[in-house]
Amino acid sequence: ALPSLMASQRDAGRRAMVMEFISDLKTYQTNNSRGALPALSSSGGESFSLSQARSSSSAGTWQAFIKDYVDADFSEPNGNEITFYIANCGASISSPCNYGELNEVNTTDTGVNYRLYVAIGAVCDGSQAVKSGSTRDVAAIYILERGGRYCYSTNN
Repeated sequence: ALPSLMASQRDAGRRAMVMEFISDLKTYQTNNSRGALPALSSSGGESFSLSQARSSSSAGTWQAFIKDYVDADFSEPNGNEITFYIANCGASISSPCNYGELNEVNTTDTGVNYRLYVAIGAVCDGSQAVKSGSTRDVAAIYILERGGRYCYSTNN
């Protein structure tokens, strides 16, 4: 029973981390002109580690956002580094947002993989990101240790 309880507590921490990410993103949007989102390095998406974000010097990028707004909030209980995968769901014509690695997180539950999947132009529909009508909507998904995914978006 104790290992199960500890896994549940770690997953609760992961859910809180995702909600804090969205809260930090809303703060970023408030602090920037008319709710702008950070810029993607490519039109479809990008991925980077937390340590790469910490060394970022490019203002207005997702890495700079992570460094300036999110960094202190992100840590895994076991010390594993989190990787961020940012996908432009607005560039996808499908729903759910099946862009690159986001397809994997939307279709399979593989256990925690220390990645935060961020879908731009998407909202949560249960535990998956689906395309929304606004490019300013953002959904964040984290795969949980005890199975399943946790999705939280800016429209929550």
